[in-house]
Amino acid sequence: MADQRPSRDPLVSLFREVVLVLGGVFAVRGTDDETVRRVARGLDRAWRRARGVPGEPTPKTLAPHPAIAELLRLTEDEGVTR
Repeated sequence: MADQRPSRDPLVSLFREVVLVLGGVFAVRGTDDETVRRVARGLDRAWRRARGVPGEPTPKTLAPHPAIAELLRLTEDEGVTR
């Protein structure tokens, strides 16, 4: 079982929380395995980029869902852009 102590690294803590939130949604609402795998691959790419570790390139994406776009605006408010 994974160590449950919180990390001192805020990026690690945030990433873990995001993964747990998504896992909870998938567990409660249900989804197919391919969707879970795609989300996991995307999170893996995001983790590697944040840590400066080379990985597979990010595929071209469509415009995000409006709810996701609204969450992305939070990062713009903090001065963080893509």
